[in-house]
Amino acid sequence: MAGRVVAAAGGWALGVAFGAAGRLRRGKPLHPRGVVHPATFVGGAGARPRAVPLLDERHETPCVVRVSRAAGLPAPLPDIHGLALRLDLPQGQVDLLFATTGTGRVTRYVLRPRRSARHPMTTLMPLRTPQGALQLGLAPVRPGEWQVTAATPRDRRWMPVGRLVAGSGPVGPDPDPPIRFDPVRNVPPGTATYRWVRLVRDPAYVMARRWSPARVWRT
Repeated sequence: MAGRVVAAAGGWALGVAFGAAGRLRRGKPLHPRGVVHPATFVGGAGARPRAVPLLDERHETPCVVRVSRAAGLPAPLPDIHGLALRLDLPQGQVDLLFATTGTGRVTRYVLRPRRSARHPMTTLMPLRTPQGALQLGLAPVRPGEWQVTAATPRDRRWMPVGRLVAGSGPVGPDPDPPIRFDPVRNVPPGTATYRWVRLVRDPAYVMARRWSPARVWRT
C-alpha cells in the first residue's frame, strides 16, 4: 500500500512538471525535436521463448521509429538519447520507448547521458509477461540498425529476440510529424503494464497531452 502511495505521489509530481514544461515549450516536454523514420521490426530471433508473440513469432512488421535527444541539447553535448517505436498490429497499436541506460542488473534502471546514440538503450521500466517482468533493449549494430534484446531482472546477459532496421530518410516532407507515443496503454499483445509503473508514468503522459495538445505545438 505504501509503495503505491509513493508511486502515485511521484507520478502526480512528474505529471505536473511535464505538463508545465510542455505548456511552456508549446510542444513535447521531453524529446522536443526528433526525426521519424520508416522501419522494419524483425521478430523471432530468440532461442528462449518469452510468451510474447511479438518476440517469439517469426515476422517482419513495418513500423516507424522516432530518434531524439531528451533535453534537446545540440550535439556534441551529452544528452539522453531516445528511440520511440510504433507498430500497427491487427490487435492495435504498440508503442515502446527506449533510452540510453546502463545494461547491468542495477544500471539498466539508470538513465545515462551520452554524446551519441551509438550506445545501448533499454525500456527502463519492465513489462509484465506470463513469465514475469521483462525489459527490452536495443544494441546498436550499425547506423540505423539495432539488435533487439530482452532480459529479466535476474538476468545478467541480454539475449537477442529480434532486429530493428530503420530507413535512412524521414517518413515524409515533415521529418517530425506530431505523433504521441503511449507505452503505458499501447503494450505488446501478451503483456501488461505493472500498476506501479502505470502510477508513475501515466500522469506524465496525461498531463502533457492535456496541457500541450498537438494543435498548439510550435512548428
